[in-house]
Amino acid sequence: MEFLGTKRKNSRIDVYMQWLKEFSGKQIYEIDDKDVLEFLIFKDVNNSGRTVVHNHACPNVGLTHLQLCQDKVRCSLRHSAASMRIGIVLKLRKAFEEVGRRGKFEVSTFKGDPTRSVLVQEYIAFKHMEQGESGVLNKSAPKISYLKMKQLLENMKLDIRSRKGIIKLRLGMRRAMYAFCFTAIKRLAGAGHIIAPNVVRMPNNAGLVFNCTWDKTLRMNSHCFGFLCCKGSEDWCAHCIIDEYVYLAKSYGITFDKGKLFPRINYDGTIILNKRWKAHDLTSSLERDLKRYNLFANETPHSFRHGGTIHSLKKGEGLKVTMYKAYMKNIQTARVYSRGLQVLFPSEFNWAEAGVDTSNLDEDELSRQMLSWKAFKDESSIL
Repeated sequence: MEFLGTKRKNSRIDVYMQWLKEFSGKQIYEIDDKDVLEFLIFKDVNNSGRTVVHNHACPNVGLTHLQLCQDKVRCSLRHSAASMRIGIVLKLRKAFEEVGRRGKFEVSTFKGDPTRSVLVQEYIAFKHMEQGESGVLNKSAPKISYLKMKQLLENMKLDIRSRKGIIKLRLGMRRAMYAFCFTAIKRLAGAGHIIAPNVVRMPNNAGLVFNCTWDKTLRMNSHCFGFLCCKGSEDWCAHCIIDEYVYLAKSYGITFDKGKLFPRINYDGTIILNKRWKAHDLTSSLERDLKRYNLFANETPHSFRHGGTIHSLKKGEGLKVTMYKAYMKNIQTARVYSRGLQVLFPSEFNWAEAGVDTSNLDEDELSRQMLSWKAFKDESSIL
């Protein structure tokens, strides 16, 4: 309970609500939609954003920097519309809901959730329009490709053989977590929530089935999923890599009749029971592992979800199966994750006729090539 209390105290929901109360000088029951709107505008222009937004009349629309802009007020760094909606507005909404302020906000009665007011929704819509006119492209974590996963896992396997002690075990566990998240289409932090006794082994050692009850996406819903052993049919097998890690962990005296499948382990070999995996630690570990083998290209713990989605679709598993594995409830979410295939490999386009051999070319390499295919390379007239 002490751990949950600390986690709750430090949540972003509390942080943003405290900022809003300090900004408005009001308590949570007194805040109205105008207070929320003014707070969002302040956050948008206080230089805390990282999205380059040009005024629609600026001649430099399309550039990703502000060096050439004369008016650094109308053209400035801002919060992306999606980031503000998900990162700030939804956090405030949960805070209001926790104290009973739910539903549409009514100006006359002062009831409801002020983040759901017409005023706030119109501001978010305005930001989308403004950034659309500026040519802002939504940014997402770079995906990690199946080929890169193969290189990473093979290098880590060789590295594990030369290691000793707890470092060997921790490296083996990270390798298993990476394989699990890519195959199960989960964020890296999601691996830290898998309860070991809830994992079921299929007959004849054909695969593993997981029952996950907590994650950023899942919350308290239950999600049963799994994958088959693909040893011999694919370049690497998450089922076998997880078994290798479990066998190694058991040799260090760790049992899996209780607790988590991928627990946090101290350098002295003790398991940390009261702390979950932190995003900062996972990001640092992933970056360190990729850099060790010269594979790092700004991947994040979210990259496994992108890469796993695209690999699942490329294998022909279909959108419905892929969405279930990834626990995606909204088809729009699936389209965001799979847009690499939709845009870079349109079914109606014949790459061979264009002189591009895609037989041994994945979408990452193709996208790198396409960056140089500018539609208008010079400023001369096309007439």
